[in-house]
Amino acid sequence: MFQPGLESFLNDKSLGSAKINLAVVSNHTGRDKNGVHLINRIVNDKRFCLKKVFSPEHGFNSTVQDGVLVSDSKLNDLNLKVISLYGATKKPSVEMLQGLDLIVYDIQDVGVRFYTYISTLRNVMETASEAKVPFAVLERPNILGHVIEGPMLEEGYDSFVSHLPVYLRYGMTSSELAVWIKKHYKLTNELLIYKCSDYDKSMIFNSLDFPWFKPSPNMPDVETAMLYPATCFFEGTQVSEGRGTDAPFKKIGAPWINANLWLEALKPFLPAYVKARTCQFTPVTNKYQKQLCNGIHIKLTTETHIPIVTLGFAMLYSLIKTHPGKVIFEGRSNLEKPFIDYLAGTNKVRKALEEGQLPAYLPISQDCR
Repeated sequence: MFQPGLESFLNDKSLGSAKINLAVVSNHTGRDKNGVHLINRIVNDKRFCLKKVFSPEHGFNSTVQDGVLVSDSKLNDLNLKVISLYGATKKPSVEMLQGLDLIVYDIQDVGVRFYTYISTLRNVMETASEAKVPFAVLERPNILGHVIEGPMLEEGYDSFVSHLPVYLRYGMTSSELAVWIKKHYKLTNELLIYKCSDYDKSMIFNSLDFPWFKPSPNMPDVETAMLYPATCFFEGTQVSEGRGTDAPFKKIGAPWINANLWLEALKPFLPAYVKARTCQFTPVTNKYQKQLCNGIHIKLTTETHIPIVTLGFAMLYSLIKTHPGKVIFEGRSNLEKPFIDYLAGTNKVRKALEEGQLPAYLPISQDCR
């Protein structure tokens, strides 16, 4: 029966009976099959003394919108402070880790380089190495499985949404990625890996008989996570990616779009496992708040691990072709280049689109184990 790495960790007899002073890096997703959070399991385990809690983007409860800085907070029921790693700092200091015997990371990720939890993973691992504190990763499934796809991060395009030199869809679980980070950055502290049981990356999440806990406000289900590597690129434009609707990253549009024209141009590029139709939506937050948008609603007809990144490029390409001069590749105040370049990890995607070409990134591999 499938179990997340949380259970392997809590069942590890080798940890001994002496009190272990530990910190947890987690959010809403760090739960067992019954919805009980790792933190609650830890405080009821006499082996552990929980000293600190760190949280990534979106906050400990995974409710804060994307890009919004998060302040430190408090777990009132446990009288514990939660230190935000997406606020005043994105990386803990060595001083923050003093007195700890172990740091435990347990977050459900979605397997894409620009989803910032892996940036937090790298940052905490680096500081833990400097502080000589052992680091434990409690594995969870990679929703996108073993397929590797999309651009590799190029020099000069690193940011918090492109913090690791890996492919956009990197095909590793959090534990495999942690092993890679330790080797790539030559970290010297002990790394403890607690694997999922009865799991391999060829398995689809919905076959695991395990609940989906939202890792962020606009990731309500597995299908959204599977489409996210494609449609997140619209974050780099003034076109709505569906945030603030009932179908984020599935409904894409703007008030000025001729949806029928766009859909007809997109149809030749649709893979068999993607269905698309025209739609209208009114976001309650984010881009075009309270404005009626015309666009396309996409859905998957499969739960298998399929190539998806090029679908996002095809959607942009067909929109630009049918609405010349309308799509703007926007920047952000703290970044030098258009935001889509940081999402892609290269300027080649944007430049191809600007030159009227369809960027083509075929799957690099079906397996990285």
